[in-house]
Order: sequence, then structure tokens, then C-alpha cells
Amino acid sequence: MTTFKPPTKSKDLLEGIPFEQADDTQPAAKKRFDDFDKTGTKDPNKCKALLQFPNGAVFWSSKMAVDADGPAVGPGRKTGKQLDPSSGQNDTSFQLPDGGGGLPSETIPYIAIPHDPEDHSKAFHPDIVIGDVAIVIFRDEIIAAICGDIGPQNKIGEGSIHVHEELMPRAPDPCKRNAKGFCDRICDVSIDEDVLFFVFPHSSFGKELTAQNIELKIKERAFTRFNELKGIS
Repeated sequence: MTTFKPPTKSKDLLEGIPFEQADDTQPAAKKRFDDFDKTGTKDPNKCKALLQFPNGAVFWSSKMAVDADGPAVGPGRKTGKQLDPSSGQNDTSFQLPDGGGGLPSETIPYIAIPHDPEDHSKAFHPDIVIGDVAIVIFRDEIIAAICGDIGPQNKIGEGSIHVHEELMPRAPDPCKRNAKGFCDRICDVSIDEDVLFFVFPHSSFGKELTAQNIELKIKERAFTRFNELKGIS
């Protein structure tokens, strides 16, 4: 059983979470994250725990960097490559059904999942797939998200611009903004540590998601699974 002690500033949101029943999971992945931190990187993972609960929910505590990937939201907005010229992409791993395309980082709450070392299309944890829902907590702020993108195998803890914005003011503003308040370029910021991620395997949707309903459906399903983990029916 784990000896992980969650941060006290998140205590109220975590009431009922059975950390004492969780086990360490995917030790090889945890080692990759820890080894990356030892390289002297300026953006360490600070992965303090990688656990799995008896009901299958996967948890980790880490930093959270900004993932700007995805198409532009609309007129006057920028694409992922424009928001993050160094590594941004104009698409995400998750695709809306029926040709709906990828997820705009500015408007959709998504997190990025490290990829499997051998199959870069798969998540690092065999129970997780792109499209599963998640809960992200930082201090006393909480948001529902979707596993919407796949990131490098040795880096864990990334969230879309929208996730970072929803965690403000506890989190720094992820953007340099234009006169309209739109994101013009992402800032070189991360939440340094103690961001808590809960991912719920087997929670992905079928073809029911659209650009119009995705955020509401993510919220409904993620909080339902989170409350079940807390023992709230």
C-alpha cells in the first residue's frame, strides 16, 4: 500500500479518497519520469506518486505544463503551432467523431498522457485510453478534463490552456494575451508541483461527443466517477 500523503491545501476536495488502499502502479514509467528529472531539465516532472485504486482509477501527483496543441477556436484565434512555436501542433490525439477534428486548447479541458515506450499511439498505462475522463486538482481548485493528447514517454503532467485557466488564480495565467484577451502566445510557465490527476479507465465516450456538448459531458462523467471513488453514490 502507498505511503503517499496528499497536499494539505487539497484536503477538503480529497475527503473520502481511499489513498490507503491504493498501490504503486507502472513502476517502469515512474522510473522514466524520475530519471528525466535527473537530467537537469528546467521542467521536471516532480512525480511524487503514481498509484492505482482498487476500482481501477489511476492517480498521479506531478507538475503541470501547458499543452497548446489543437486547431484554432475560431476567427482571431491562433493554432497550436502559433501559440507554441517551439513544439505546438495543430491537432490533438483525440478526434471528435464524424470528422469533428481535434480539441482546441483554449476552450476544451484536456490533459496529455505520456505514450507507451514501444507504441507511441498508446498511453503509458495499459488501462488508460485517449478519451477517458479525468479530474485535475490544484490546491482548492478542481476541474474535469478528458485525456485528449499524447505526450513524450518521459514527461507527465500537461494540461490544455483551458485547464490552466480554470485553475486560476491558484495557477499562473498560461498566456500572453492580445487586446481582445485571446491567447497570443503561451507563457513559459508550469504549475511547479502537487497537481493531482485522477484518470478513470473505461470512461471514454462513443460517438456522442460534439464540439457543443463535450465540456458538459466530460464534467458530468468525470465528477460521477470521482464521487464514486470517494464513496458518494
